[in-house]
Amino acid sequence: MDAVTTAADGLAVTPLQVALAWVRDRPGVTAPIVGARNAQQLTAALSVETLSLPDEICRALDDVSAPVHRYPDHDWSTL
Repeated sequence: MDAVTTAADGLAVTPLQVALAWVRDRPGVTAPIVGARNAQQLTAALSVETLSLPDEICRALDDVSAPVHRYPDHDWSTL
């Protein structure tokens, strides 16, 4: 969450907009699901369509969201 907030601050947008733009651009994602409860939230979410995240921010968000593999597959039998 800190990386999203930092990116949002640097781009002068909301963390919601950064998160939606990043998810939208992930391979295999056809449409992020938005849970807007009012018109203001929906407007903020829809404005992400014009937001393009810089490559360096995308890489940073990719890095912090990468899954952590705690055990190699061959070690599962020891658990």
